[in-house]
Amino acid sequence: MIIFGMNPVLEAIRSHPQRIHYIAVAKGAHTNRVFDAAKKAGLPVRVLSADQIDRLAGRGVHNGVVADVSEASYADFEEIIAREDTKFVLILDGVTDPQNFGAILRVAEGFGVNVVVIPQHESVGLTPAAVKASAGASEWVPVAQVTNLARTIESLKERGYWIYGGAAKGDPPEAIDFTGKVALVLGSEGKGIRRNVLEHCDRTVTIPMSGRVDSLNVATAAAVLCYEVRRQQTKDSNE
Repeated sequence: MIIFGMNPVLEAIRSHPQRIHYIAVAKGAHTNRVFDAAKKAGLPVRVLSADQIDRLAGRGVHNGVVADVSEASYADFEEIIAREDTKFVLILDGVTDPQNFGAILRVAEGFGVNVVVIPQHESVGLTPAAVKASAGASEWVPVAQVTNLARTIESLKERGYWIYGGAAKGDPPEAIDFTGKVALVLGSEGKGIRRNVLEHCDRTVTIPMSGRVDSLNVATAAAVLCYEVRRQQTKDSNE
């Protein structure tokens, strides 16, 4: 798999250099940071023409840097959930836009999400576009694929998690106690959380809006809600 862009490649070098087959930089591009990091990690670096880099990156915005890496492996959901320190799970029900998925991974990495859970079907995965959009966060946040979200939610409940679905006509975030073990469910860009998934949630949470637009992009909603979960959990642990 080809990943591209300065930050995604740098984070791949920092986190999983063993997955990198080679790094390619465009002749004349300002790529010293990547070149130095690759050499320090003992990774092969190829200097190619700008056209060759363009083709490798599929005409994506690459900043003159691409890397050929092994396909990203998905995390073992059961293994992560079994850990005592896993307290914040983010479940995405049918997010198909790689830009949104990448942005959500940045949010998850920034606000201490322990694992992002996606369904195996009708969902974007760790594609090159999503990795690029995550600006390196995909190298640090575990992503688990599961076959059935409803069963996954019930499994979390058995382990003591409270499940909160981001949907209309719910409670505002500040009215909910997000301390303890929390799983936050967010739906697709157009349809939201599917009914058969939403009915397994313990409670719905709605971000209050005061403008003329009545909803937020799923990545923006993730940022608002994950911040509140993190704020409450951090406050609770400091008391």
